[in-house]
Amino acid sequence: MCRPSFPGARLCYSRRPGHSTLEQVLKVKGFAIGAVCLASVAAAGCTPGETQSDVMADGASVAQCGDLRANTERLAEMRRSDVDLLKALRGSEPDPVAEAKKALDAGDYRLAAATTPDGITTELYGAQCRVLGGLKSWTVRALTYVPDEAAAMGKGPDDKVTDFGRRYNAAVLSDPRYPYADVCRELDRAGTKPDFSDAGEKGIELPYGFAELGPARMAYGLGAAARRGSVYDVNVLISRDKKDVNAPDMFGMTPLAWAIAYHRWPAAEALLRAKANPTGASCQTAIDRESPLQVARIMRWSGMIRRLRPLVTEDEFASLRQKPRWDDTSLSELNHALGELKDRYDKVLSQRPFSRHDVLFDIDAKGNSTSCRMDPGSNSPEFDKELCDLAIDIVHWAPARDAFGTPVPESAKLVVGIGGT
Repeated sequence: MCRPSFPGARLCYSRRPGHSTLEQVLKVKGFAIGAVCLASVAAAGCTPGETQSDVMADGASVAQCGDLRANTERLAEMRRSDVDLLKALRGSEPDPVAEAKKALDAGDYRLAAATTPDGITTELYGAQCRVLGGLKSWTVRALTYVPDEAAAMGKGPDDKVTDFGRRYNAAVLSDPRYPYADVCRELDRAGTKPDFSDAGEKGIELPYGFAELGPARMAYGLGAAARRGSVYDVNVLISRDKKDVNAPDMFGMTPLAWAIAYHRWPAAEALLRAKANPTGASCQTAIDRESPLQVARIMRWSGMIRRLRPLVTEDEFASLRQKPRWDDTSLSELNHALGELKDRYDKVLSQRPFSRHDVLFDIDAKGNSTSCRMDPGSNSPEFDKELCDLAIDIVHWAPARDAFGTPVPESAKLVVGIGGT
């Protein structure tokens, strides 16, 4: 799948279950510099600010994973309710409390949200959700699009919609049937957002939700019991309801993933005894951000990772390893610098047919490039050396990490296309 990025460039994505690749190619008068992600770097050990593909298998495997997001009838019902709500907002002033009750009666726990250039937010409508990586489109009822300027001022383009969204969310969050009051809550109760600036080094102590959970109700289900660490409730729900312990909720989290995210070892053990899967639902793999094993890695919870390791295959555990990741801004700077470099070597480079070359790096455990070479080399060793010198000087890397999240030395690569057009 490709989309325009800027003049002369295309940003292309290729997705399939368990893999994620990204290629960016910039062609300038017979010269191109590109970056190819050769490993599944997008989801392994993700911390805030990293990118991730939303990996979801097709066909029967999805239907078997107990994921309500794969239930076509359920999705169609939710889509119809959203369309009806948006029509009502355009034509009249629907009662937000009544609409919230209608949704909760149907088991729809999504909050009202706005989409912005930076993603999805519920804060414009008086709620904050602490979900690693941000909210996804299927977790909210999007009411409107808000430009950057309006979002920065905390208001939407339509006061009627903003007022509705705030009152709707207040009604949902205050309803005793709402099972995620520890994950999403009113802004005035949310407090200061956690600082994830050093998450890449130290991991994230509480990647989801709030420390103050609020009262537990058996009706909230297995995920809520796992978040609260109630082994008794976990065992009762498993034996009483006979539900799939690996069924993900609206956030894509299984009960085991929630137990780990909230650092509930006894609850995690109870779920493991009930055959909870460390890689999540049957439609998930170990590289999914929401898988229990991945959540443990995000937290740098070495003890839990060691506990889960014998329960997965070597390939699944190896998928947690993370290749070095380039910084997008520095890669754009390199593209610009290489355009100028090309101008000086244009006469030499244009004499050869266009071809692709690997720019190979050794990256140390701090993310520094310690060596660079081009394979195969071009017809100008001087050009190759200058290209590598620029790449070492300009491109910033996040270091590779092993399956436990520890920074380690590793190789990395960019792809360069040079020659005549």
